[in-house]
Amino acid sequence: MKKVVYSISKLNRFGSNKMTGVGFITDSDLVIACISKKGNPYIRVFEDCVKNCHPVTGKEGEFKGAHYEIREVEIEKNGSYDTREIEIEYSVWYKLV
Repeated sequence: MKKVVYSISKLNRFGSNKMTGVGFITDSDLVIACISKKGNPYIRVFEDCVKNCHPVTGKEGEFKGAHYEIREVEIEKNGSYDTREIEIEYSVWYKLV
């Protein structure tokens, strides 16, 4: 595991959310520590994120790229619930420390 400084932006039609901090990368994953809305700590893993990132030209040890996740959500429709899959796009940047 290597230590990195990261910035992850979640892009959607309602705006963007940005997370920054210190995390770790393995051969293929980015691992970061997060805190939930209720204040509970948890570990977030962006699987296969490293293989989608490429080096930033002119910057040594910096990488950026995109990461996509597919999640299932329940939507209420006519009094019943319908399950759909949505795609979430993240913009990822990290620098080796």
